[in-house]
Amino acid sequence: MIVGVSGDEDVLKYKGQFVMSQTERGEILKHCKWVDEVICPCPWKTTPEWAKKLNIHYMAHDDIPYTMGADASNDVYYDIKKAGMWRSTQRTEGVSTSDVVLRIIKDYDMYVERNLKRDYTPSDLGIS
Repeated sequence: MIVGVSGDEDVLKYKGQFVMSQTERGEILKHCKWVDEVICPCPWKTTPEWAKKLNIHYMAHDDIPYTMGADASNDVYYDIKKAGMWRSTQRTEGVSTSDVVLRIIKDYDMYVERNLKRDYTPSDLGIS
């Protein structure tokens, strides 16, 4: 299985500030036993021609249209779907960057206290 990791520049442009860099996301995937290759960074919008050049037969993502910024009508996988190179996956509820950030924000004080006990300084944490 080949896994594409979106680059930091595209994530910042189309989704906003990221929690983990493309390098960190790629490293995690390299350690998954089902992953044979990681393309990092992977183009935000791929084409059937790009996929065929890399000998990719199908691309998979959840079925919710993945758009470029505010243009909700522009599904980045439209051409892949049209070419019959698409397989739908299911999202795992509660597992997303937004969900992780929300949990951290909700327990912010606990995380600050924990890290101070681990010898991080207030300066390291950006607090006074």
